Amino acid sequence: MSGMSDAVQHFDVAFYTPISSSNKGVELCRLANGILVLLISDPADTSVSSSVSVASGSHADPDEVLGLAHLCEHTILSAGSKKFPRSSHYHEIVAQNGGSHNAYTTGENTTFYFELPASNDSGELLFDKVLDTLASSFKNPVFSDSSINKEIYAIESEHNVNKASTPKQLYHATRLLANPRHPFSRFCTGNFATLCDEPNLHKVNVKATLCQYFKTNYDATRMALCLRGPQSLNALAKLAKKYFGDLPASRDRDPTRPPLKKRPSSGVASQDLHVRPLDFKNSKQQTQVQDAFVPDTSNLVAIQSSKNPVLRLVFPVSHKSTRLTSNDIVALSENWCDFFGDEGVGSLTHCLKTNNLINGVVASVAHFSAGNDGLTLEFTLTNLGWSSAQLIITVLFDLFIPRLIHDKTKDIAKCLSELNCTDLLTFLYQGAEKSSMEMCAVLSSRLLSVFETLDPKCLLKGSPLIECNQNPSAIGDYSESTESRTWWIGRAIKFQNFVSEFVNRQNLRIVMLGNCPKSDLLSSVTSVSKTDAYYEFTYQISKIDMLSVREELYRIPGFSFRVPCYDMFLPTVGRKLGLIKQALQASSNRSQTSLLTVVARNAYLQTIPRLAGKNSNHELWVKEEDSDLSFKSKSIISIEVASKTIEACPSYTMCLEVLAQLLGDSLSTVLYPSEKLGYTYEISPSAKGHARLSFTISGFPEGVCAMVRVIIDQTKSLINSDTVTPAMFRKARVAVRNKYEEAASANSTTLATLGLLIVLEECMWPVEDRLDALEEIDIESFRTFCSGFISKPTYLNVFSQGDLSYTEEISTFLDSGLTSHLSRRTWHEPAVREPVTHALKPGTNMFIRRSAFVEDPSSSIVYFIQTGDRDDAQMLSLTCLTEFLMSMTLVPDLRTKKQIGYAVFSGLRLLSTTMGLHITCMSSSPPEHLESQIDQYLAYMEHDVLSAMSEEEFQERYIRKFRAMFERENVTSTSDAAGPADLLAQIEANVHSGNLPEQGAAMRQHKRIRNQISIHRYNFTSDLEPADLGLLRALTLGQFRRFFQEKISICSTTRSKLSVMVASPVSADEIAEKRLFLQIESYLKLKGLKIPSSELRAIVESSQGKPSTLMRGLFKFFLARGETLRLCNVILKELSKAVVLSLKPRPTNNNSAGVLQNVRKEVSTAVPLIEVQANHFRQRSPVTG
Repeated sequence: MSGMSDAVQHFDVAFYTPISSSNKGVELCRLANGILVLLISDPADTSVSSSVSVASGSHADPDEVLGLAHLCEHTILSAGSKKFPRSSHYHEIVAQNGGSHNAYTTGENTTFYFELPASNDSGELLFDKVLDTLASSFKNPVFSDSSINKEIYAIESEHNVNKASTPKQLYHATRLLANPRHPFSRFCTGNFATLCDEPNLHKVNVKATLCQYFKTNYDATRMALCLRGPQSLNALAKLAKKYFGDLPASRDRDPTRPPLKKRPSSGVASQDLHVRPLDFKNSKQQTQVQDAFVPDTSNLVAIQSSKNPVLRLVFPVSHKSTRLTSNDIVALSENWCDFFGDEGVGSLTHCLKTNNLINGVVASVAHFSAGNDGLTLEFTLTNLGWSSAQLIITVLFDLFIPRLIHDKTKDIAKCLSELNCTDLLTFLYQGAEKSSMEMCAVLSSRLLSVFETLDPKCLLKGSPLIECNQNPSAIGDYSESTESRTWWIGRAIKFQNFVSEFVNRQNLRIVMLGNCPKSDLLSSVTSVSKTDAYYEFTYQISKIDMLSVREELYRIPGFSFRVPCYDMFLPTVGRKLGLIKQALQASSNRSQTSLLTVVARNAYLQTIPRLAGKNSNHELWVKEEDSDLSFKSKSIISIEVASKTIEACPSYTMCLEVLAQLLGDSLSTVLYPSEKLGYTYEISPSAKGHARLSFTISGFPEGVCAMVRVIIDQTKSLINSDTVTPAMFRKARVAVRNKYEEAASANSTTLATLGLLIVLEECMWPVEDRLDALEEIDIESFRTFCSGFISKPTYLNVFSQGDLSYTEEISTFLDSGLTSHLSRRTWHEPAVREPVTHALKPGTNMFIRRSAFVEDPSSSIVYFIQTGDRDDAQMLSLTCLTEFLMSMTLVPDLRTKKQIGYAVFSGLRLLSTTMGLHITCMSSSPPEHLESQIDQYLAYMEHDVLSAMSEEEFQERYIRKFRAMFERENVTSTSDAAGPADLLAQIEANVHSGNLPEQGAAMRQHKRIRNQISIHRYNFTSDLEPADLGLLRALTLGQFRRFFQEKISICSTTRSKLSVMVASPVSADEIAEKRLFLQIESYLKLKGLKIPSSELRAIVESSQGKPSTLMRGLFKFFLARGETLRLCNVILKELSKAVVLSLKPRPTNNNSAGVLQNVRKEVSTAVPLIEVQANHFRQRSPVTG
């Protein structure tokens, strides 16, 4: 290291480390140019990953070019660099080698990240190649006019997708309540209007502004880098220096940054690592001095929508306006989420659910900007709750806070002590992350705030340790000593003061979404409805007297609020803070010495599941995990009960859905405390529609066993008695219906993807059939089904993974309590029948067309080409090879060159008994246009790519790399970009714990094996079915062309293809008219000309898109209102230019396709496209394959 010590500073940081990561070496250093670098060496990694974060985001946008930071993020890598000028180079090199990449922009940082296999490419490390490409874009990017224009269109498409997203709408509505002098109040994504029309109007050169933005903000002293791989820390440090050490840096560094202890061997003077904050000298917004929310602004905004109603309460927290430290604010905000988001017995949620006011709640902390957070309480409401929003707010302020928060100091102190133990425990035993590149992105982003708000030791944890957790503190848990008890009572008082300071009516901001006329909270609001210029939703905004928002509490019967209690699920090790601190220190010490030990790659794959028990009624599979640290003191168990005799039908499917909902409703308050400790549970009927009920539980072994008993006992109670009252049944049925209605409001891509499964899978009934069946079910028929489901012959699948200490006990309990799988004798019982897929006939070219949700402006298509039976290994290999080729050409062609939409991806699609390829697009264009563009792309693939390819290129560029990926990782799918190939195995359970989506690689692997056991496909060593490696070794270009011509080509008469089109109900004319109205309204306000929205809308409508008619209508209106002729002429002439520009047809970039022009003039399919109905395939007998 001595040769590098002059350039790289290494810092001695004893990181707090979870046990699952204690075999990794972690080091923090800084390059000579100021870039902070986190190095993670994991000898078990089979991939390498990296991320770069820049301390600049949308808050640095100039007012005249909103979305500029986002545009920079899009353009910097897509445009190429001086060293690698080809625009698609970065995408190609990642895609060709089975990697993934992404980027995102927030208010205050921009992050780029990628991962790819840790393998050689002709003797040169792939990691080096991609790092060189990435770093070159930060040194000398090429911002060409064509690349800027393409990415503006991409951002426009991305924003069109966002406009239909409820979370995006709510967050943008929160901006409408913010301080108008703070950059958080501004639109940040960007669209065609802010990145093209408005700059043109104001004579702003976007390219020059973008170049200046990059030069100002992409400075080495504002950047952080994370590198991860199996290489040594020394090798990773060399890579960081080689590729990022010469990034330009400014000379003006802040001399007041806090120092950090240097590593003794570095021989370099200790210096700080603080990243320079954003500089807003040239902006009207001064985030350093302005609060994001101020008292004199509006405090209520309501979005008119037909979606399920939502009430979001936001309590702004300004760090500079309180005496609390930043660490205290972070810790107390987390405690606030635990108390206010609690769903256990005696919680606020329990009270509101009991009174049928809400369906659920999420408490979170939003980060608006540096020093500005928001405590956010979001309720999903029932219809009664929407009409009783004042009652919900009254319960919060007049019952919950005074009775629980301020009256139970000792109970709160005990709870805070428990929460502290659970927080440390869940960090210590957290599983491996889902994606190494996403974890790198999180860490490089955190590096930007190191030493400002976060102790470097807590970098992996992501939040600070409070005083009692730091050595050599003598404070233990609440019951440990008098001193500890006194300390925790003081902590409780601090929490109470924190709530009093920030969670009050005066500090409340309300964001609502629903049918506004039916909300009691809006009955007294007299503000005129407006249309948002960017998200185009209709809303009301007002400043109301929050003290007057009160409702009589006689409607809420006596309710006893209780402080959360986690004792039931705490393992033995979690009951003493001292023991947890020792374990945390031991894990940290192990990480510091981890590189002295040898760790095998892919340790978790060294064991495969084994069959531990089997008879005609059950299978018991187990998988030991002695070498996988993710399973240290952890178990995951899946239980599936399948009926042998009940035939699948919509009514029985919905009975199981109602049963699962009843289980969720009755168990949620009991099991909620387990979630804080990292336990998860999910309860689900079969996604395929047949009569099966499954459970998956994870966590500490003794707690998992206890949860299985609780869940199964409750299942028996609901099935075998009159426990389910008519009121409970009605409530569960309404909840199931609401879930389907909410699913129906998903974006068009989700609907099209699920639509393919519904159309082709035998028992995946259409939503209409399911809802009709739900209406027909009554409580008696429900009870009859449930009784028969358990009393009639069933088959049990159990899969236990990790710590197997309680597996036999659980199996025995299931036998005696539910399934009798060990004791029941089998007499001529039928085998469980698996549903199959409706196979497409050769020569099929069909499409199904449905409408998207009424408020969704985007359309989507899933273009599915069936290639063969799922069990055909040769066909699978050829299909996956085609996916590999398409991964390198589809996005550059359809998204980058042709700009057909923001979401464009393709991949393997595995159905129950068939398989194929899908191409999925989301766009503002109609789905018929997308169909045509995909046909053109496939023609291009056949005539320009494959026909022009040599045998040598085919073998070297494609076959060799594809085989290398398969042989290295034993997978056939090339990328995660298109999502999982087997969607049925990944459909989310109906009922699950709140932290289930956060589970990492261990849970993902468990679910894959669980599904393989369920469908009796025991290929445990691969993510997919086994490919034919012999075929790949002998495959020639000619053989692959023949496969493509028969199965994929649009010229084939034997191709089997089905498109599912989901079209926006909003017409292109309506969209254009609405945008024109918003553009004119915004411009006139800017110039000080007032016109009522109703009058302006009438003028726009009557103009029918003709600029001259529009100008005459506006001129006439303003003259009649007394505006001077000269003023009208000047302003309306300027507006006319903007309107004419906006009404011009926008180019589609088709001319950039180059050699594709002669192919793309017109293509036609050999088999004509015909429309069929969704039930077309159900009219035939299912194919058994």
